[in-house]
Amino acid sequence: MVVFAAGGREARVRFSAPRQDQKERDNMERKIRAILFDMNGIIIDDEHIHEMAFKESVKPYGIILTHEDYLECCAGKTDKAGYESISLKFSKTLPIDDLLHQKSMQYLSLFPANKKSYLGVIELIHFLSEHYILALTSSSSRQEVDLITSEFGIQRDFVTTISGNDVLKGKPNPEPYVLTAKKIGVQPNECVVIEDSKSGVISAKAAGCYCIGVTTTHTQEDLKQSDVVVADFASITLERIESLIK
Repeated sequence: MVVFAAGGREARVRFSAPRQDQKERDNMERKIRAILFDMNGIIIDDEHIHEMAFKESVKPYGIILTHEDYLECCAGKTDKAGYESISLKFSKTLPIDDLLHQKSMQYLSLFPANKKSYLGVIELIHFLSEHYILALTSSSSRQEVDLITSEFGIQRDFVTTISGNDVLKGKPNPEPYVLTAKKIGVQPNECVVIEDSKSGVISAKAAGCYCIGVTTTHTQEDLKQSDVVVADFASITLERIESLIK
């Protein structure tokens, strides 16, 4: 287009392309680089083992832990955070260090007879490891993380594994997922977390990750802060993962 400036001189105006929406540009530049798996309730069907171990360990202190109490105080959290929540809920002073050791021994004794992975999750881990960086972010102890990844033959699928021993503040604090992303050299918004608990979902979202909630141990309502909620691992496809950034 030609216009005339003051004094009759010809001037040319250069048109710029239509302005692209910032969100659209961000989405075009962003990509999913890593999948971060929770462990208990996602890889291994062992919440009942943890629940039994917690219940038995606090009985001598006059605490009868119900299933609802366990979900509220312990599920998705580090064992230490679980005992701290129990202590607060029941107004009891507990020897937490002793209970941590006792609970760990109980879990290890119960594990061999109760070892069970969720349907399709091991195959999913192997498959996704061919397309993304994989890491594991668990609230369980280092001993339990190493045992379970070894027993199910998935330790080589994960670039790194983070246990409850590796963080100062466990889920629902964002520290576990922030640390995992840092360890594998990606940004949190380049990660998709696969979680089963409310505290895990809160942790993932607070860290800045995308999150897929799986209703293995909690309800869809409990996981509503996830970007998407699915009922099984067959529903977690490459298309569904990539659609999270669109």
